[in-house]
Amino acid sequence: MKKTTLIAAALAVVCMFTATPNPSAQDGKTDEKPATDTTAEEAPPTDYLVIAANDLAGVAEDWGNYRAGHGRVAKVVTLSAIGKLTDTKAPTSVEIKNFIANEAGNDEPREGFQVLLLGDCPNDSSDVYDPKVEIPWELTKYMDSNPDASRRERVPTDNFYADIVKDADTLPEIAVGRIPARTVEQATLAFNKVKAYEAAKQGEWLRNLTFFAGEGRFGEQIDKMLEGLFISFAEETIDQAYAVRMTYANINSPYAYAPSKFSDKVIEEANAGAVLLCYLGHGAHDRLDNMYVEAGGKRVRYPILASEDVDKFNIPDGKLPVMMIIACETGHMDHAEGCLAEKICFTEKAPVAVIASSRDSHPYSNTLLQKAVTHEMTDVRAETLGQAFLDGKRELILAEDADRARLEMMAFFIIPKKAERDELNRSHLALYNLTGDPGLRIQYPKLDLGLSVGKTDEDGGISLTIHSESILKELQPEFWVECTRSSHAHEVKKFDKGDITSDDAEKRAAAEAVIAENHANSNDKVLVKLSAEFEGQAETAGKDDEGNPMKLFELFYRGKLDSPLEPGDYILKVFAQDSKGERCGFAATKFEVKK
Repeated sequence: MKKTTLIAAALAVVCMFTATPNPSAQDGKTDEKPATDTTAEEAPPTDYLVIAANDLAGVAEDWGNYRAGHGRVAKVVTLSAIGKLTDTKAPTSVEIKNFIANEAGNDEPREGFQVLLLGDCPNDSSDVYDPKVEIPWELTKYMDSNPDASRRERVPTDNFYADIVKDADTLPEIAVGRIPARTVEQATLAFNKVKAYEAAKQGEWLRNLTFFAGEGRFGEQIDKMLEGLFISFAEETIDQAYAVRMTYANINSPYAYAPSKFSDKVIEEANAGAVLLCYLGHGAHDRLDNMYVEAGGKRVRYPILASEDVDKFNIPDGKLPVMMIIACETGHMDHAEGCLAEKICFTEKAPVAVIASSRDSHPYSNTLLQKAVTHEMTDVRAETLGQAFLDGKRELILAEDADRARLEMMAFFIIPKKAERDELNRSHLALYNLTGDPGLRIQYPKLDLGLSVGKTDEDGGISLTIHSESILKELQPEFWVECTRSSHAHEVKKFDKGDITSDDAEKRAAAEAVIAENHANSNDKVLVKLSAEFEGQAETAGKDDEGNPMKLFELFYRGKLDSPLEPGDYILKVFAQDSKGERCGFAATKFEVKK
C-alpha cells in the first residue's frame, strides 16, 4: 500500500485532537472518525500521539485533550482503529510501528514527535495479547547482560516503536513512553499524577538531585573506587547549583545509613521532593538490592526498597521526582507479578515516571545512560521527559559527551574490544524503557539566575551580583557558602561496625545514631551563611550563547560572612523566590579564599 493511501485510510478511522478539545472526551466515548471537513493538508501535523488499549479510550482522550491544552497537536487512536487498517482486531507490533511511522513522517520524522502507549505489556513478551488492556512490545534479537551466558534472555522493548527510520543503526528517532495500565482506575491515577506534577508550586525541591546506591560487592577496594567515581561525577559534571544528596548501602561509607532503617531513609529522602531520584546498583523485578552487614561470621541482609515499601512514598504537593533505576530487571513489565516500575507508576504519591531496565543490564552501559539522562535534565534542561530520555539513549551510540573518552578508557579494562562495548550499548537502547508520559513537561526554575562574586573588602564584606534574562523584582534571595562535593563540611565519626548487629540494644542504638549523624554531616555541605543587603540594580546589554543581543538584569548585594573561612576553594550559592512565591531560581559560583 502506498504511503498516501495508508495516511488517507488512517484518517478515515482515527480520531484527531488539536487545540480544540473533542466534545466526546467529556463523556468517555471514542470518536473514530475525523470531522468531515478535515484533511491531512489542512490539519497541523501531529506531534503527540496516544495509542490506547481499547478499554482505556476515555482516559486516552482526556490525556490528548490535556496535552492539546498546553500547545501540543495531539491525536488519539485505539488499537481497534489501527486494526481496521489491516482488517484485524489485534494489530501486530509491526503494524502498530508502521502506523506510528506514517504519523511521525516515516524516514524524516518530525522533531519533537512523541508517542504515549496506554496499556500493559502481555506477559512473557508474548505476541498474543488482549487489545482491550494490552499493547505488545517487541522481543528483540539482543540478549541481556546476565553474567551467566546460559541464562541470558532476549530483550523485550518499546524502543522498537521509537526506531522508525529504516536503517540498521537501531537508534531511536522519536520518544516513546508507556503507562502500563490494565484498568481505567490505573490509567486515571497515572494521569492525575502527571497533572499534579506539572501544576506543583516552585520551590527548593527543584534543587534536589537525590541519589541512593547499592553496594557493588566487587571487593572493598573496587567498591571504594566506584564511590570515588560517583563523587567525582557529582563534583565535575553536575551543576554546583543543585543540592546532590547520597545514601549508600555500604557500611564503610560516610554516606551509609543504619541498615535496619535504610529503606525508610530512602523513602524519607524521596518524600522531600526532587527533580530527579536515582538508584544505582543491583535489582530484581520486584525490588532493589539489599544492604549487607557482617555479623558473627554471617552476612545479615536488609532490603533497600521492595514493592511492599512503595506505598510508603508520601511526596506532597505534586513534588514528584522522575525516578531513574539504573539496575537489572526493575522494568520487567511483562512479568506475571508485575514489576517495581509499575508499582511506582500506580502509587499516587510516588515518583511521576520511572526509567528502568526490562532485563539484566551491565554497569558500563548503565553508567553512560545515567550520566547522559542526568545531563539532559540538569544542564540541557530538555523541555520534556521524553526528549531527555531520547537524547540520553542516543548518547550511548553517538558518544558526543566530552567525558566519553575517559569512560571508554576505564571500560577497556573490563571489556577490551570496542565492538563488544558498542554491541552492549545497543542492547541497552532496548533494555531501558520509560514507564511514564514522554510529554511530561519537566519542572525547572522559572527564574534563570546567574551569580558572580566581586572583591572582598578589608571588613570581610563581599560584593555579590545576581543576573538574569528575566526581570527581577522584589526578589528574596538567600546566600550561603558550601565546601566542594568531594569534601566534608562537618566531622565524620568512627564507630564499631560490629555494634550494628549487636545483641546489646544500647550498643546497637549508639552505633545507629553515629551512622545517622555521619550521613547527615556528609550530605550537609553548608559551611556558613551570608547576610546580604540590597545595594541597587541595573539593566545592561549583552549577548546570549549564540551571539544574539539580549538584555541582562542585575541586582547588587553586599554580603557579610557569619564567620570567617580558612584559605581554600568554596562554592557560593543563592536560592531566590519572587515575592509571590510563584517563581524560583538558584545559581552557584566557585570562589577562592586566599592566604
